[in-house]
Amino acid sequence: MSEGNENIRFPSYEHVSMKPDEQEDVYERLVESMTGEKSRKNRWIPALLTAALVTLFILAGGYVVMNTVITNHTASHEEEVKEVLEKIFTGPDDELKNLMDQENRYIEEGNSDEYFDLLLSYYKDTYRAYMSSDTIEQYVNETKLSIQVFTYTDGYHLKAEKIDVKQDKKREESYSFTVDVQYEKEGGKEGNVKVTGDMSVDEQGMISSIRYRDEELWGENGLIEKTR
Repeated sequence: MSEGNENIRFPSYEHVSMKPDEQEDVYERLVESMTGEKSRKNRWIPALLTAALVTLFILAGGYVVMNTVITNHTASHEEEVKEVLEKIFTGPDDELKNLMDQENRYIEEGNSDEYFDLLLSYYKDTYRAYMSSDTIEQYVNETKLSIQVFTYTDGYHLKAEKIDVKQDKKREESYSFTVDVQYEKEGGKEGNVKVTGDMSVDEQGMISSIRYRDEELWGENGLIEKTR
């Protein structure tokens, strides 16, 4: 410390004295300051707890709702697949049978295109609730929907006696199936063929693909061969 500063004296509080009423006033202010700060902090605790509970409720509720939607959505696809398979492997109904009975007449009159248009219109009316118009036309041409056209040529009627559908665990849009198909001809032979395959649905729940095991339809012991 420089010589100029040797005589500087800092105030000392050692000898500060307060009257009893002044000491009490300072004490009250100190306590008020401390409790006020704690109170402000404590006021956040109920608000934070409430926010946390609301968030958990929303998340839990959302999970339940989504789980319900997914479960119902999946169940409806299984029913749709079963309904389509039953229509494919049961019949022909009277409308389709009457139409096929007139095929030769349309061909002889040179109206084969008109006949095909009528046939396609029948299938579109039958399956419009399950797949798009373009998909229906494609699958009629590929005989995926029009199997009865071949079996009824020799007078056979089909019936889907038992249908099992199982959703793929890894690909939820895909469903494997097994159909026990009974074939019978009036006054002729009858029997059963098991047909297996899979179907897929798109985001709108419409069927987007159908696949069969070829040998079970077209093979030596397949459905088409057995109804000839």
